[in-house]
Amino acid sequence: MALWYSYTSYSIYFDGADMTEDETEFLLAVSSYQKRFQRRYPTWREVLHILRCLGYRKADAPVAVDQPRPPRVGDALGEPPAD
Repeated sequence: MALWYSYTSYSIYFDGADMTEDETEFLLAVSSYQKRFQRRYPTWREVLHILRCLGYRKADAPVAVDQPRPPRVGDALGEPPAD
């Protein structure tokens, strides 16, 4: 079996990779899942499982994929990003 190394620490400390606490928590959870189950590329079903394990639940009605846009680091919560 081939061994592979995680890029987690590289991704976290890469210049310009400013992430929110939620993004960092998700990245570390995915990395942990990959190591535990030896899955280099988890399926979307597995990603959804990871999110549920972190406590995420569907709370609102669905919206179009392009709305709202993901927040940028440093943007105030709840405010749409300026174009």
